[in-house]
This record gives sequence, C-alpha cells and structure tokens, in this order.
Amino acid sequence: MALALVLRTARPLPVAAPALNATLTAPTRRHASLVSSLAAIHKGLARSERARPQGARTDKDRPEESTNNKASNHPEGATRMTYAERQKAREELSKQRPAFKIRKGKKDITEYPDKAKKKSRQARFYDPNSPFGKKSLVYQLKTGKLGAELKGLLSQDGDNASEPSSAFERTGPRPDLKDRPRRVAASASRHRNTTNDMDVVAELSRTTGDSSWSSRSEEQLSTGRARRGRVRRDSPMDAHRLRETRPVSDRVPKAAKVRDPVSIPYTTAASQFLYGKSVVEAALRSSRRKLYKLYIYGGANRQNPHEDHLMQSLAKRKDVPVTVLDEGGLRLMDKMAQSRPHNGYVLEASPLPQPPLKALGPLPDDYASNPRCPVELAHQSAEEAVINGHPTSVPCPSATHKPLVVVLDRIIDPQNLGAILRTVSFLGATAVAITRPGSAPLGNVAVKASAGASETANLFAVDSLPQFLNDSRANGWAVYAAVAQGPSPTGTKQRRHVSLIDVAETDPLKREPCVLLVGNEGQGLDRLVVKKADYQVNIPNLSSSSTVDSLNVSVATGLLCSAFLTGVVKEREQAEAEGRGPALF
Repeated sequence: MALALVLRTARPLPVAAPALNATLTAPTRRHASLVSSLAAIHKGLARSERARPQGARTDKDRPEESTNNKASNHPEGATRMTYAERQKAREELSKQRPAFKIRKGKKDITEYPDKAKKKSRQARFYDPNSPFGKKSLVYQLKTGKLGAELKGLLSQDGDNASEPSSAFERTGPRPDLKDRPRRVAASASRHRNTTNDMDVVAELSRTTGDSSWSSRSEEQLSTGRARRGRVRRDSPMDAHRLRETRPVSDRVPKAAKVRDPVSIPYTTAASQFLYGKSVVEAALRSSRRKLYKLYIYGGANRQNPHEDHLMQSLAKRKDVPVTVLDEGGLRLMDKMAQSRPHNGYVLEASPLPQPPLKALGPLPDDYASNPRCPVELAHQSAEEAVINGHPTSVPCPSATHKPLVVVLDRIIDPQNLGAILRTVSFLGATAVAITRPGSAPLGNVAVKASAGASETANLFAVDSLPQFLNDSRANGWAVYAAVAQGPSPTGTKQRRHVSLIDVAETDPLKREPCVLLVGNEGQGLDRLVVKKADYQVNIPNLSSSSTVDSLNVSVATGLLCSAFLTGVVKEREQAEAEGRGPALF
C-alpha cells in the first residue's frame, strides 16, 4: 500500500531514463500477481471447508483450550479438529450406512464388500459350504467316499434282487428302482453273460406275474434279440433285468482286436529291404550287395511252392539265412515292404553300389578285342569304398559300336527312376549315372519299379555335372542333351539340333562314344548344362493335337536310347545272317 502511494505521488520520469522506469514497474506487477494468487487460494479453502460432509467447523467442535486458536484464513466460526477427533468422526461415519451404493455388476454389495471378493479355486474346493468344495463329486471320488457309497448300493441291489417283491407285482416297479435308467448302455450289455430263451421267459413271468410271456413264439424272441436286448416301452419290466442273448463268440471285446505294434529286426543300420519276386531273385543271383536274411511267406494259401524252393536254393548258395513265416508273420513282411506288394519275398541287404563318377575316360586302343569303358572315380570315404569298391572300367555290350552312357539329372520320382533303369538296361546301354543333388534316392521303391534291372546295371553317382561334362568331352565323348522340340533355349548356333530320326539314321555310336543327358520331369535340363552339350536332340511331335505336347521322362528316355542303339541291332542281325555269330557282341 505504501509503495502504491509513493508511486502515485511521484512525478513522472523523463523519457531519457527508461531503465529506471522498468525497475520500478516490475516489482509492482509481481506484487499484484502474488496478491491475486493468495486471494484465490483463500477462496478455495473456504469453499472446501463448506463442502465437508459434516459441515464447516465451528467453535463448539473444538475444545475450550483451543477455542481462541482460530486460523486467520478460515471463515468466521470455523475451527480446526485434532487428529483424535477426526479419527473418532471417521469411526462414527463407518458405522452408519453410506449414502452411496457399491455394485458388482448388477448386484448390490454395499453392506458386505469383503464377502463379494472372488475366491480362489483352492478356497472354493475346500469350502464345505460351497458346491465346488468337499460336496463336489470330484472331492468325493478322490477321497473314496463315492466309491464306498457305490459299493453299498450294489450290495443292497444284490440282496434285494434275490427276494421277490409282492409290491412290485401289485403296484409296478419297486420304489428303490424307480429312479434307475430304463435302458442299459449298449457297450455294457455286450459283455454280460448270456441266458437261453426259456430263462428269459421264466424271468419275465416271475417278475411281472404275467403268464402271457410264456406264450410268445420263438420268432418273436429272435426279433427281440435282433434289437440288441431292448424292452418294449409298455413293459413294466426294467431294462437292466434283461441280458443279451447273443453267443459269447460273437461278442468279442474291442480290446482283443487291437494288435501290438510290429518292430522290424535290422542287421545293420544301413540295411534295405528288397521286396518282390523279380528284385529278390536278381539280388540273389548277382553278387553286388551284401545279403543278410531272406524272409519267405509260407502260409496255408501259398500257391507256388516250387518258387519257394528255388529261392531257398539260391539263398543257400550265397549262405543267406532263410526265415519262413506263417500267417502271423504277414504283418512283419507288409511293414518291411511298406505295404506294397511283396509276392511273399523280402530280402534284407546292403545298399546298392553306386561309385562317385568324376569323368569318363578315353577308350583304349584294343577296344575291338576288349570292349570296356574306362571311368575316373571321385573321392569316397572308407565306408563308401567298402560298399562301392574301386572300379576302373565297366564292360561294354558291343565291340563294333562305342558305349552309350545315360546321365539322369534331378529325376525326382522314384517310379520314373526305376522305369528308366529297366528300359535302359533292356535296350543295352553301358551305364547309368545319376546326379546326387536333387535326384530321387535309389531306394526300395525305385528298385521295385526297375523289376530287378538295378541289380545288373552299372550305376554311378555324379556330384558336379558341368565338371563331369567338361572332363568327358576332353576325353573324346560326344554329349547329347535331350530338349523339347522348338528353337534352342540358349539361342546359340554352335550346338546343332538333331531329331530322333536323324540319330537313328546317322548312327553316332559307330563313330564316337556318346553321353545322353535327360533332365527333370518338369523343368528339364538346366541352361548351363545344355550349353555344355555338343548336340541338342528332341523327339518330334507327329500328332496334330496340342493337348499332349510332351512325353513321360521314362518313355522319352526309352525312345532316345532305342534311336542310339538301332545301329547295334542292325549290326547284330547282319552278323547273324552272315554266320559270324554273336562273338563280337
């Protein structure tokens, strides 16, 4: 206030002193804002004091010794309560019913909020007043109380069943049986003891007092048995008193039909199970595998015992133990054959030898007198060498013509792989090389599809096909890549295109050894592999329809091999006509 009077009486400062003017006006503004803030706080405190549930404090609410101790900022008549007074006031308010409601969903829990809290599963389970607790069936079943009650009811039922009840004859079902089910479950009725028809009729007549049951014909009783022991709905007889009349032999429990799992005995971890008459016989006649055990089915319905004797004699020559199985061992043979037709013969043997091939070597100078195809093997481990061996050359079928080696690149279907081996072996190709990455394994399915041809064919494995083609071409081998009919996918003119007819007419095996490349069922040969080839051969489509524009890979391989080996067949026929005989072939 004094500062305001001084500012009013003071004369205005000249314009040349702006700094002094700012110094005097700044404290005045801060003082005004502070006063307004204190006034607002004072009004708020007075408003909150009047809004108390018990009203504003007065002098009579405070003890006499503190009556004169009034707060300067409280309204007139308002006093401050001590801590003990406030605590006592809270206790009195808690005893009274509040003016508000506490709801849990739609339920009013104002008077008992502690009881409305959700109990845990353990608390509810062990609460005797809760249906989830010891009164529950789960608790009674675990403690054995329910089992004791059930045994008591069963024993009481057995005692009452032996004594006829006259009340039942007069008034209907017994009182202790009126709550029982009217029909027995089918699964329980299948395993009960059987009684004959006369026993059933006598039981019905005794319990119901109705002699009309004995006059029922045998045909009606048979019809009732066909309905699986169900009682007429108008009959006063309870269904649990009837028993099923089927023979015991027809009511075999389901548990008796469950078979135990069959385990296959393995001689070695790498053993393979060959199945089928042709495959097993070819494996026994050749000496390319290690043979461990032969299984022959000798059941009652065997129709070719002479073939069994032949297989046993072949196994005896190779010192292979033979096991003859009856009907009980048929499941074991089916599991060995992977549920495929085995014709009653399963042979456990080592994997088929398949040496890794690096390149095809140059033909020797004495090829006409000793027709053999040199091979260069890649690295193999000691375990692989035990199975594959170390061959340096393979025999060729003809001395007048050079060898033909078929290379299969990424054939993914084992059925196609087996069919190709069968076709190539039948037509007289020298060897078959299978690329390892992306090709189907030479397992039981492929061996079965080959019908024994895999046991006699010269098989190799190729790890790097481009490197194999480069090294083989350097040794004088001509490479033919089987491609689809049409323009070259590479767009180059160095690789000449020939058709199936051109190969048959020119007879390329007369001049040089050849490699035939056959690709995948869907994509065919890779572009890099086609670039490595000297020729691109295709099979012309002689039909006017475009619905079928390609052939199966096994069929296409058979046609191509037949075109390459046509000259060999002509030379053989000419030699037989001239009387030279097949000595050179």
